[in-house]
Amino acid sequence: MGGIGSGARRSTHIGNVEEMLALDIRVLRRLGVVRPYECTCDTVQWSIGGLSASSVRLRIDLSDIERGGGMTISGDMLDGAINEHVAVEMVPSPFGGHRCYFICPLTARRCEVLYYAGGRFASREAQRLSYAVQGMNEMSRARRKAAKLRSRLKGSIALPRPRGRNRIDTVRRLRDAELQAKTLYLDRLRDLADRSGARRMPRDGNR
Repeated sequence: MGGIGSGARRSTHIGNVEEMLALDIRVLRRLGVVRPYECTCDTVQWSIGGLSASSVRLRIDLSDIERGGGMTISGDMLDGAINEHVAVEMVPSPFGGHRCYFICPLTARRCEVLYYAGGRFASREAQRLSYAVQGMNEMSRARRKAAKLRSRLKGSIALPRPRGRNRIDTVRRLRDAELQAKTLYLDRLRDLADRSGARRMPRDGNR
């Protein structure tokens, strides 16, 4: 017979994607680093707390998309030097042009994001990574969603601020997320008040 907890399922995940350095082929394409029918070189840097953490040199050759392309990653990471090659596949889009995918070096499957762990870049599944939201309760997920939408409205170098109808839709989704987070918070307070036997029940300040 096993000891206490011997029958419990053990997580095979080694970390969260939010904690890892990543290469997103969609972002690289928006920045002009990934260009069909061209060979480009550029430097990617990551920072933690505003301080430079790691940087790599990318060489992406898509000059012959019929035969397939590739990306070479070289540079110095926090745990040592890296020199890795990743295949890149260009898939024709129904509306014209091509869609880009990395081919994971470990699973040989298409992916759009590669995460750094164990001295190499690979897909989320290959690196056994999970999303932080999987360990959150409903209220935490609602708050996280609202925070991401606020950040989206501010924009960034990789992802400019939404405009026109996209901005209107983002603002609407932000208000819905904020309302959901507030409602869940008040429901939690009321539940705690019920359990403690408090006479005064927390109410929505708008009432």
